[in-house]
Amino acid sequence: MGKILIVDDEPTILELFRYVFEDAGHEVTLASNGRQALDALGRGLPDFMVLDVAMPEMSGREFVAELKKRAAVNPRLAAIPFVVMTGENFLDMTLNGIFSSAPGFVCFFPKMVPPARVLDKAREVLNG
Repeated sequence: MGKILIVDDEPTILELFRYVFEDAGHEVTLASNGRQALDALGRGLPDFMVLDVAMPEMSGREFVAELKKRAAVNPRLAAIPFVVMTGENFLDMTLNGIFSSAPGFVCFFPKMVPPARVLDKAREVLNG
Protein backbone atom coordinates (compact mmCIF):
# COMPACT_ATOMS: atom_id res chain seq x y z
CA MET A 1 0.00 0.00 0.00
CA GLY A 2 0.98 3.65 -0.22
CA LYS A 3 2.41 6.32 2.03
CA ILE A 4 -0.17 9.01 2.76
CA LEU A 5 0.40 12.50 4.17
CA ILE A 6 -2.69 14.07 5.73
CA VAL A 7 -2.47 17.81 6.43
CA ASP A 8 -5.23 19.40 8.50
CA ASP A 9 -5.38 21.57 11.61
CA GLU A 10 -8.38 19.74 13.10
CA PRO A 11 -7.25 16.82 15.30
CA THR A 12 -10.55 14.99 14.84
CA ILE A 13 -10.19 15.02 11.06
CA LEU A 14 -6.55 13.94 11.27
CA GLU A 15 -7.42 10.97 13.47
CA LEU A 16 -10.47 9.99 11.42
CA PHE A 17 -8.51 10.00 8.18
CA ARG A 18 -5.57 8.22 9.85
CA TYR A 19 -7.91 5.45 10.95
CA VAL A 20 -9.55 5.07 7.51
CA PHE A 21 -6.27 5.04 5.58
CA GLU A 22 -4.41 2.81 8.05
CA ASP A 23 -7.36 0.41 8.13
CA ALA A 24 -6.98 0.16 4.33
CA GLY A 25 -3.30 -0.77 4.78
CA HIS A 26 -1.63 2.58 4.11
CA GLU A 27 1.24 4.10 6.08
CA VAL A 28 0.04 7.49 7.34
CA THR A 29 1.90 10.63 8.39
CA LEU A 30 -0.01 13.52 9.95
CA ALA A 31 0.73 17.25 9.84
CA SER A 32 -1.36 20.02 11.42
CA ASN A 33 -0.16 22.78 9.06
CA GLY A 34 1.84 23.36 5.91
CA ARG A 35 5.11 23.88 7.76
CA GLN A 36 4.83 20.47 9.42
CA ALA A 37 3.93 19.00 6.04
CA LEU A 38 7.12 20.44 4.49
CA ASP A 39 9.10 18.95 7.37
CA ALA A 40 7.44 15.59 6.71
CA LEU A 41 8.39 15.81 3.01
CA GLY A 42 11.99 16.27 4.12
CA ARG A 43 11.83 12.91 5.90
CA GLY A 44 10.35 11.03 2.96
CA LEU A 45 7.98 11.58 0.07
CA PRO A 46 4.43 10.29 0.30
CA ASP A 47 2.59 8.63 -2.55
CA PHE A 48 -0.53 10.76 -1.97
CA MET A 49 -1.51 13.82 0.10
CA VAL A 50 -4.76 15.10 1.57
CA LEU A 51 -4.50 18.86 2.13
CA ASP A 52 -6.67 21.33 4.03
CA VAL A 53 -6.74 24.98 2.92
CA ALA A 54 -7.22 27.09 6.08
CA MET A 55 -4.57 26.25 8.69
CA PRO A 56 -2.44 28.24 11.14
CA GLU A 57 1.29 28.92 10.60
CA MET A 58 1.23 27.87 6.93
CA SER A 59 -2.01 27.49 4.99
CA GLY A 60 -2.65 25.03 2.20
CA ARG A 61 -2.22 27.89 -0.27
CA GLU A 62 1.21 28.75 1.15
CA PHE A 63 2.19 25.08 1.27
CA VAL A 64 1.35 24.60 -2.42
CA ALA A 65 3.25 27.77 -3.36
CA GLU A 66 6.31 26.48 -1.52
CA LEU A 67 5.85 23.02 -3.02
CA LYS A 68 5.90 24.59 -6.51
CA LYS A 69 9.16 26.40 -5.70
CA ARG A 70 10.80 23.29 -4.29
CA ALA A 71 9.63 21.18 -7.24
CA ALA A 72 11.87 23.29 -9.48
CA VAL A 73 14.83 21.87 -7.55
CA ASN A 74 13.36 18.43 -6.79
CA PRO A 75 11.02 17.33 -9.61
CA ARG A 76 9.86 14.34 -7.55
CA LEU A 77 7.84 16.80 -5.44
CA ALA A 78 5.79 17.73 -8.50
CA ALA A 79 4.83 14.10 -8.97
CA ILE A 80 3.04 13.75 -5.60
CA PRO A 81 -0.70 13.64 -6.26
CA PHE A 82 -2.89 15.49 -3.78
CA VAL A 83 -6.51 16.32 -3.09
CA VAL A 84 -7.69 19.47 -1.37
CA MET A 85 -10.38 19.44 1.31
CA THR A 86 -11.91 22.79 2.07
CA GLY A 87 -14.86 24.47 3.69
CA GLU A 88 -14.27 27.39 1.33
CA ASN A 89 -15.94 27.74 -2.04
CA PHE A 90 -13.57 25.82 -4.28
CA LEU A 91 -15.38 27.18 -7.32
CA ASP A 92 -13.91 30.59 -6.45
CA MET A 93 -11.56 31.35 -9.33
CA THR A 94 -8.71 32.51 -7.07
CA LEU A 95 -8.80 29.40 -4.89
CA ASN A 96 -9.30 27.17 -7.90
CA GLY A 97 -6.39 28.74 -9.77
CA ILE A 98 -3.97 28.36 -6.88
CA PHE A 99 -4.49 24.64 -6.59
CA SER A 100 -5.52 23.49 -10.05
CA SER A 101 -2.32 24.92 -11.54
CA ALA A 102 -0.17 23.02 -9.04
CA PRO A 103 1.65 19.91 -10.18
CA GLY A 104 0.02 16.88 -8.62
CA PHE A 105 -3.40 18.45 -8.01
CA VAL A 106 -6.16 15.86 -8.42
CA CYS A 107 -9.42 17.39 -7.20
CA PHE A 108 -11.29 19.30 -4.50
CA PHE A 109 -13.51 17.78 -1.82
CA PRO A 110 -15.82 19.65 0.55
CA LYS A 111 -14.43 19.63 4.09
CA MET A 112 -17.03 17.23 5.45
CA VAL A 113 -16.52 14.61 2.74
CA PRO A 114 -16.85 11.02 3.93
CA PRO A 115 -13.28 9.73 4.35
CA ALA A 116 -14.17 6.67 2.27
CA ARG A 117 -14.62 8.91 -0.80
CA VAL A 118 -11.14 10.34 -0.33
CA LEU A 119 -9.76 6.83 0.17
CA ASP A 120 -11.46 5.72 -3.06
CA LYS A 121 -9.87 8.66 -4.92
CA ALA A 122 -6.45 7.78 -3.47
CA ARG A 123 -6.86 4.17 -4.60
CA GLU A 124 -7.88 5.34 -8.07
CA VAL A 125 -4.85 7.62 -8.37
CA LEU A 126 -2.37 5.17 -6.85
CA ASN A 127 -3.56 2.26 -8.98
CA GLY A 128 -3.37 4.36 -12.14
